[in-house]
Amino acid sequence: MALKIVLVRHGEAKSKKSGQTDHERELTKRGAEALRDAYPKTFSLVEPTLASELWVSTATRARQTADIANETLGIETVHLRDSLYEQDHQAFLDDVSQTNADLVVVVGHIPFMEDACYHLTGTSLGFSAGAAAAIEQPEHGRGRLLWFVQGPEC
Repeated sequence: MALKIVLVRHGEAKSKKSGQTDHERELTKRGAEALRDAYPKTFSLVEPTLASELWVSTATRARQTADIANETLGIETVHLRDSLYEQDHQAFLDDVSQTNADLVVVVGHIPFMEDACYHLTGTSLGFSAGAAAAIEQPEHGRGRLLWFVQGPEC
């Protein structure tokens, strides 16, 4: 059976403040509200199972985006992944090849989400803030893009 992967770019983030790290940046209020409005429809395209997992970058804005997505998805198994913040493609691909999940929703950043989509499917997409792409990934070979939803207007 093929693994389904949903790549999600975090929502609209605040600019970095003086003394703040990039890792600490949060979603804007407008960005969080836009995700809450859009994600029930976007994630109605996803059918989580007991074997579903949510992989999330350790950055605050990604964790906030994942929390909003999970209000609709209700995935119980959540893993924070440094590799997503660090944009470590090899670690991500290793994790994909080793997972026992049948669905993995991955919340991270660009250019990583765009690069991962291209690497897995050969399809080049521009992910706006909050965008999501679903991929059917066979055990071997190139994946197939199932759907793509641009992020909400903020």
